[in-house]
Amino acid sequence: MLYFHHKTTYTNTILTNIKSTKNALFQKLPLTPGNSFIIHRYESPYFETPWHFHEEYELVYCEKGFGNKFIGNSFSSYQEGEIAFIGKNVPHLFKADDSFYGPEASIKPSSIVVQFVEDFLGKEFFNSPEMAEMKQVLSLSQNGLMVLGNTRKKIKVILFEMLERDKIGRLGGLLEIFGLLSDSRELQPLSIQQISGINVSDSQKMNKVLEYALLHYKETISLREVSDLTNLSESTFCRYFKSRTQKSFLAFIIEIRLNESKRLLKETDLSILEICYESGFNNLSNFNRLFRKQFRESPVEFRRSV
Repeated sequence: MLYFHHKTTYTNTILTNIKSTKNALFQKLPLTPGNSFIIHRYESPYFETPWHFHEEYELVYCEKGFGNKFIGNSFSSYQEGEIAFIGKNVPHLFKADDSFYGPEASIKPSSIVVQFVEDFLGKEFFNSPEMAEMKQVLSLSQNGLMVLGNTRKKIKVILFEMLERDKIGRLGGLLEIFGLLSDSRELQPLSIQQISGINVSDSQKMNKVLEYALLHYKETISLREVSDLTNLSESTFCRYFKSRTQKSFLAFIIEIRLNESKRLLKETDLSILEICYESGFNNLSNFNRLFRKQFRESPVEFRRSV
């Protein structure tokens, strides 16, 4: 979930319900009196929650800002206007771009978040015939889903309306969203495998690794450096990271660098060579080969298509 500094009792309650605000894994989210699910708008200069998971399903609309997201074992950038639907107990992390850190930032990232547990309307609600298609969507959300196209546009409108509605109106809006998700063919899975949170100790290790990777991916990172963060040997760390993400640590670093290069290709006029080095690669031919393998087109072709 995307949490922000906010001077409200609600947000303070959320933060005290995170098992460890620095190394959180499992998050118990509070319901306000008279509500069976959560809808809230968050705004702050940066995201403050680390790699974590919770038993609630989560729909996240990124209203303002951009950065990186890690959902299950999928790493990618996120942009303003995106909507993600995240299944229960799926570990995830959103980190705002470095440009939002510091007093010179002119825009505060914001998001609208809806969360609900599977039995929030009774244990048999999603087993009813009317919810058969939505139950399939809940299953798909265990891989993390991006909501695209017209479905995203319609849900965005409903979310803003829900913020202004009374309790019955908010519930009606959520049922409308269920209907749109049930009928949509514009849901894109993120993870190849389903990844679930495990325990607090495990999350502490993973969060250290992910934070370090996101801070230092442009540099040469040795296995010794990152394995020391987890108090594991290099070989044990490699097995550990792959068991949690279904990919090697090197593949993860390459994924971060490729997503950064993609962002730079879209948003800057830097040359391909400059982007290669700015993203953390030190060989142009290797960068071109990896980019094509990941995105099925060369950096030049991608920039032209943009």
